[in-house]
Amino acid sequence: MSKHLPIFIPQTADELTAQWLTEAIRSSGLSGEARVTDFATGPPGAGVGFSGLTLKVELTWDRHEPGAPAVVLLKVPSDNPGNRGLVEAEGGYDREFDFYERFSGDLPIAVPRLVHAVRDPGPTASARRRQFRLVDGLPRPATKFIGRHARRLVRPTKRRYALLLEYVERARVTTAEEIPPPGDLSAILESLARMHAHLWRQPVLGDVAVVEWRTVSQMPNLMHGLYRAHRDDVVARMPDVFTDDLMLFADWFGDRIVSLTDHLNEPLALLHGDSRTDNMLFTDDDLVLIDFGMFGSGRPACDVAYLLSQTIPKGSGARAEFQGLCREYHAVLVASGVADHPLEEFLNDADIVLALQAYRLLLIESSFEADYGGVSLSEVWGIRLLALLPDQLPVV
Repeated sequence: MSKHLPIFIPQTADELTAQWLTEAIRSSGLSGEARVTDFATGPPGAGVGFSGLTLKVELTWDRHEPGAPAVVLLKVPSDNPGNRGLVEAEGGYDREFDFYERFSGDLPIAVPRLVHAVRDPGPTASARRRQFRLVDGLPRPATKFIGRHARRLVRPTKRRYALLLEYVERARVTTAEEIPPPGDLSAILESLARMHAHLWRQPVLGDVAVVEWRTVSQMPNLMHGLYRAHRDDVVARMPDVFTDDLMLFADWFGDRIVSLTDHLNEPLALLHGDSRTDNMLFTDDDLVLIDFGMFGSGRPACDVAYLLSQTIPKGSGARAEFQGLCREYHAVLVASGVADHPLEEFLNDADIVLALQAYRLLLIESSFEADYGGVSLSEVWGIRLLALLPDQLPVV
C-alpha cells in the first residue's frame, strides 16, 4: 500500500488553489515574493488522451516579476479508474516524472521546462520487478482470465501525482485524425534521431535505477493474456478494421511476444515512447516534444515506425513512402554519430514495430475508453497501418 506524503497535492481542477500554485512555482525559482491571486483553468488545446487530465492554467499575480509565468500546464492522473489502473500498471505517470526529473534538462531537442513535480511514493524498483515477474509468470489460463477482466482487476492506486510544466504558447499540432502537413514528418524524424543518438548505447539506458520501465511492456505474458481474451470479440465486431491481413501480423507478434518484446526493449536509445503527432508541438521557433508518459529505452524503430504507422495516408504508394521516411531518419541518425546500427537492421525492426502496432490496436480497442470525435482510435489508425504492412512477415 502506498503512503501519502504529508502535504496537499491537487488531483482535479476543483482542488487546485492559488496558494499551491504560488508555492509550486516558487520551488522552481521562477518567482520570488510574488503570489498567485487568481487563476483560470481550461483545456490545453488539440488532442485527446486517455491516461490523464491536462489543464492549461492562466495565472494572475499580485505583482510583476520577470520570471513568473503567465500560464503553466498541470498534469494529474485520469479520473477513469479503468484507464488509470492500466496506465499505472505500465508506469505511465512515474515514467513521465522520471523523464522530466532525470533527462529533460540535458537533451539536444526542445521539451517543456519542468516547473514542479510531486508524487506520493510508490513501491521500490526491486519490489516492482518482483511483482512483475510473479504476475507475468502465471499460467496462461490465469493471464487470459486477468486479461478478460483487466479493467476491473487492475485497480488504480491511491497515489497522488501532480506535474507542473512550462506552457508552450501559440503551438500548432496535428491531431490523430489528421495527416500532418508536408515537412512536419521530416522535422519530427530529425528531432527523434538527434534524441536517439544523444545517449546511444550509454550504460545509463540499461540501469534500472535510472530507466526503470521497459518501452514495450513490463509484463508481456499478461499483455498477451489481455490480447487472447479479447481478440475474437474485437475482430468479429470490427472486421473492416481488423482484417485478415492486419491480424496476420498482430497474431505473428503475439505468438512471439516474449522474444520480440525483449528484442525491441534492447536499450540502444532513449525513446519518447508515444511519438504521435498529438505530442509534437510546432512553434514559430522550434519543434517541442511533449507527453513522455511512455518514455523508456529501446530500439529506435519503436519511435519511428510508431509515428509513421499513424501519419501516412493510405494508397498504393504508402509502403514506399514509409520506407523512404525510415531511410531519411536513419541518415540523420548516422549523421548524428551512430555508426553501429545498419540500415537493413533498422528497416527490419520498423516492420516488427508495424506488427506490434497491429497488436496494440486490438488492445486499445478492447480495453481503453477513448474516442476521437465519435470514432475509435483503431478506426483512425487501422486503415493507415494496413497500407504500410510488408508483403512478408519480418525476420526474427
